[in-house]
This record gives sequence, C-alpha cells and structure tokens, in this order.
Amino acid sequence: MTINFRNPIADLRTATGYGTEELSLISGLTVSEIAKIESGELVDQAKIARLFSAAGVKRG
Repeated sequence: MTINFRNPIADLRTATGYGTEELSLISGLTVSEIAKIESGELVDQAKIARLFSAAGVKRG
C-alpha cells in the first residue's frame, strides 16, 4: 500500500508561485537543498526557516 502525504513546504512554494530556482535565489539555498527539504530527506530547521522567510511567512 502506498500513502501519499502532502508536503507543506512544496505546497507553500507553489502557493506563492515560486519555482525551485526562484526560491533558491531568494532564500540562498541551493535547488538541491530545496528538493531534499521538500522530499523530507533534509530536515534542517534553520534552512526550513529560511524558506518560510523567503516565501513571506512571518513568525508570530
């Protein structure tokens, strides 16, 4: 059985209209790092925070 979970990081990126290349330029992360974060392979809180900041998500 295969269960597909939605990825909130990928959902955020697509909701803002950014491609991985554009988000890479804005966040300072590589396209590879973004892909690994979206796939769940890389779980680095500081890098995830940079993605949220680049996408305009404010901490509250």
